[in-house]
Amino acid sequence: MIGFRKIIMKKKIMVIDDEEQIRKLLVRILSSSGYDVVTASNGKEALERLESVSVDLIMLDMNMPEMDGLSFLRRLKETNLTHVPVLMVSGEHNPDNIVESYKLGVYDFIRKPEQTEVMLKRVENGLKIGEMINFNEFIRVELLMARKLQKYLFPEPNVNTDKVKINTWSMPLSDIGGDLYDYVIFRDGRVIFFIADVSGHSISASLFTAIVKMVFRNALQKTDIPGDIMTMMNHELTGNLPVESFVTAFCALFNPSTRELMYANAGHPNPYCIDGGGFIQLEGNDSFLGPIAGADFETYAIKLNGPTSIFAVTDGILDIIDGDDLPVGEKLVSDILMMKGKTPIDKFRMIQKFVTGPDVVVNDDCTLMLVDLA
Repeated sequence: MIGFRKIIMKKKIMVIDDEEQIRKLLVRILSSSGYDVVTASNGKEALERLESVSVDLIMLDMNMPEMDGLSFLRRLKETNLTHVPVLMVSGEHNPDNIVESYKLGVYDFIRKPEQTEVMLKRVENGLKIGEMINFNEFIRVELLMARKLQKYLFPEPNVNTDKVKINTWSMPLSDIGGDLYDYVIFRDGRVIFFIADVSGHSISASLFTAIVKMVFRNALQKTDIPGDIMTMMNHELTGNLPVESFVTAFCALFNPSTRELMYANAGHPNPYCIDGGGFIQLEGNDSFLGPIAGADFETYAIKLNGPTSIFAVTDGILDIIDGDDLPVGEKLVSDILMMKGKTPIDKFRMIQKFVTGPDVVVNDDCTLMLVDLA
């Protein structure tokens, strides 16, 4: 039987001090406490060594020849090593220099000489800070990659044919969002469009948008009836969503030959419909996707008499508040859409400008879809 031994990597600490006796003392104390130690006699030498040596913590003296502690800290900020915690160990008594060192990123300051137990505790605290910084950086990089991957879920934001124009815009609240839109233009000129919002602000909820899109596309291979698509999606999503999560969604199919718009709504904000006759919201709304097993979703249908614009939004836009915590989103969107003398794309851009303006507070992902049907 083959045995495996867990390898524990020692933490590596760099000691920067121009006094050889201090360096030797610190090396002896740190080595006996289980740390690997590298040394440098001044800031310049330390920067050169850091080009080839990776360390978990830096213990830095203030007053040194060639490059002192403050100059080293300034240069360190210009490198990719800002995640390495720095502990200032110095006999410095100038309060201005001490304050400046904190401004430049030092996490703690201890005076020479200091009790060994106190110094080791400060070192231990610094290493914990470094672990948190590294973990946060790891999460940041992972979220950045997730955001890039999530963009591949979305089709082109704008499309223009002789029968339909689609403009979309999405703004996640954080690195990745829980909103989703999709559309398919068939060869016969019909178009189906879809907008959804996965509840919650967790990373798992945001990443679940990939599952929602896959489920939507799988259902679309079997039927193009919006209510049936929602029913199939609900069947697949029930029991598979993150805890206490659900999906709101709106799906519509337009046939330019018959001028019929068929749609289904799963708890999503009712889209706005604007034509030559005025402005309405598309009625009909069923339960969310996910919570209720076996739920059926109705398909509604209306006849479009002429060119029509459909505005669909997620609730992040409607729930926007102003600086006094008063709800303003729904009313402002409604006011913009009822404006006379503005084209649909003008109104689309006005809503964008409102959402990204300085006088409002956004607490959720925001997505806007404009579908112009000729």
